[in-house]
Amino acid sequence: MKIDNLRYNIKKILKKIKLLKNNDPNWNDIISKHKKTYNELKEKASKGQKILICTSTGGHLLSSHFEALLALTLTRYGANVEIMLCDKVLTACQMSTTQFISEKNLISKGQSKICNSCLDSGRGAFEDLGLKINYYSDFINKDTSKKISSKIKNLTIKEMQEYKEDNISIGEHAYAGALRYYAVGELNNERHGETILRKYLYSAILTKNIFENYLAQNKIDKIILNHAIYVPQGIICNISKENNIKIIVYTNAYRKNSFIFSYDDTYHKTMIEEDVADWENLVLDQKKEKIIIDYLLSRKHGTNDMFYYFKNPSFDIKKKLVDNGVDIKKPILGLLTNVIWDAQIIYKNNIYNNMIDWLIDTIRYLSNRDDIEVVVRAHPGEIYGDRLSKQTVKETILNKLEQLPDNLKIIDSSSDISTYSFAEYCNTLVIYATKMGMEFSPFGNKVICAGESYIKNKKITYDPKSIHEYYELLNNFTNLKKPSEENINRAKKYAYHYFFRRTIQIDSLDSKVKSWPPFKISLNSFENIIEDKDNGLKQLSEKILNNKKFIFDI
Repeated sequence: MKIDNLRYNIKKILKKIKLLKNNDPNWNDIISKHKKTYNELKEKASKGQKILICTSTGGHLLSSHFEALLALTLTRYGANVEIMLCDKVLTACQMSTTQFISEKNLISKGQSKICNSCLDSGRGAFEDLGLKINYYSDFINKDTSKKISSKIKNLTIKEMQEYKEDNISIGEHAYAGALRYYAVGELNNERHGETILRKYLYSAILTKNIFENYLAQNKIDKIILNHAIYVPQGIICNISKENNIKIIVYTNAYRKNSFIFSYDDTYHKTMIEEDVADWENLVLDQKKEKIIIDYLLSRKHGTNDMFYYFKNPSFDIKKKLVDNGVDIKKPILGLLTNVIWDAQIIYKNNIYNNMIDWLIDTIRYLSNRDDIEVVVRAHPGEIYGDRLSKQTVKETILNKLEQLPDNLKIIDSSSDISTYSFAEYCNTLVIYATKMGMEFSPFGNKVICAGESYIKNKKITYDPKSIHEYYELLNNFTNLKKPSEENINRAKKYAYHYFFRRTIQIDSLDSKVKSWPPFKISLNSFENIIEDKDNGLKQLSEKILNNKKFIFDI
């Protein structure tokens, strides 16, 4: 730790004299005018609910910076906040991708290439707040490493994927983490996939031991996690469940400077199971309807969003479709994919194991239909996201099908064809996990949901409960009823609920488009907080502290 401290302090000096770029929140300037007030708030909060913000990967700047602002806010409203950071003890985690660390280096040297900067970024985000920071290394038993290595050294990929301890699905998150590392949907084509997975499994088990030791020494009331999947966050979520600790999980939402929160599990699962009573009786007046329709239309250009996955999209696409071989005179079944490696965990009640299985099965099942066109639109995020997908939808189809059906056409992720314009040519859309179902349903599109999209179970889309039921929908998709006015209105209600009630926009963040993180903490953020001017942060804190649903009425 001495070397880490020396490096960190040297970096601080270099940032101060502007010889090194400084992305850290400037807490000294933000709090300086109200230092006495802040110290009084901290003292008062020491008797409040104990909340652990388990950032872990401080190098994920979107999370660490927002969580630092959230820590400041919760302290102001009376919570006793502590932080948890990993200090270079994991051999593989959410921060590792082939974009930053090659297989060779990850196998031979571990994550050392990124660990220093990750730790320094976490300290830079939190230290000047003066809150207690817990470090992973403080909760590792002496002989833990050898025991874990011995336990998993001979496990197969399947055994690692299914690995459990104390009813905790450790292998599920380790496997999802390995897929994320490679940016693929399957490990079987990766030469060193088994070795990399073993590193993720080792880190997952180590995380379990660390967090169990932390809980044995500390009593906490609530824990805040980003994502709650992968390694380490998914493991921490599962351990918290087993220990009956209230879990608050969040991620960034679509609109600029906005976030979505859920209780007790990752939002990937809770949004599917959300009680429809939370929104179906919403009165969608003209003002609300205009707000949601205007926003959905803006999504074509991403003008109000934190991220935008299209590059110069073309909206006049008739000629482009024809040039791509699409017979626009036939009924078109549009298959809208998601990024192939994202959030590959186990979802209950799914009729397919994953998106690849769904996609290939659908294409094969419809392969002899010469009366229709089956058009796959690969997600632009494969190439315009935060990393290039190593395994793409197009290459997956080409590799798994010996011969492409005559009725199959593929719009690759690199195409400038707007998905929004493409949907207008489709008789019916089929989605798996993409959220585009909630964007198209309010405009009267017929949508079949075959996977874990949030719009599932909302009585808006066709949601098959079995493969047989799905096939029946495919057989008759041209004759499926178009959504009624009542159904379209229901879709608008849910879209409004999701984009404007379930997500909360934070005024104390200044948007920075095409930057990382995509916002900067405002210099007047602490004044906003203590004077109750940031309604988003105020409502968020009240709901966290009082266990209220994360529904925000604007």
